[in-house]
Amino acid sequence: MKFKSGILSLVLLSGLTLAACSNGEEDHSDMDHDNPSSDEVRSLEVDLQTPESIQAGEPAEFTAHVTSNEEDVTDADQVMFEVLSGDESLDMIETEHKENGEYTLEYTFDEPGDYSVIAHVDAYQLHTMPEEAVTVE
Repeated sequence: MKFKSGILSLVLLSGLTLAACSNGEEDHSDMDHDNPSSDEVRSLEVDLQTPESIQAGEPAEFTAHVTSNEEDVTDADQVMFEVLSGDESLDMIETEHKENGEYTLEYTFDEPGDYSVIAHVDAYQLHTMPEEAVTVE
């Protein structure tokens, strides 16, 4: 019984010692919120917006609205739109920031059919790639 209470006392003493070494407050004033190497946990969300109807031979606009921690991302490392027909990649086009966290692609489909558009987004050392199916008439 003394052995068990001795181990329990040692565990409690270790826990108290560790707790005493921490003041319980964290100072985040020196954290750089724009630097991806900071200690802040970042999220990366992309809302891929596609037109309701697309006509072959006419330009269609695709927009990736990029946010991180509910703030617009205006300086993503890379935003690329990939256009696929089935499993075949037809185009991979890099875009630049337009405004308010939006990256836009104007694309013209030559033929009617079913396609997929994927927005490949890299920011804050994260990668996401939302995909939307589109039908071209």
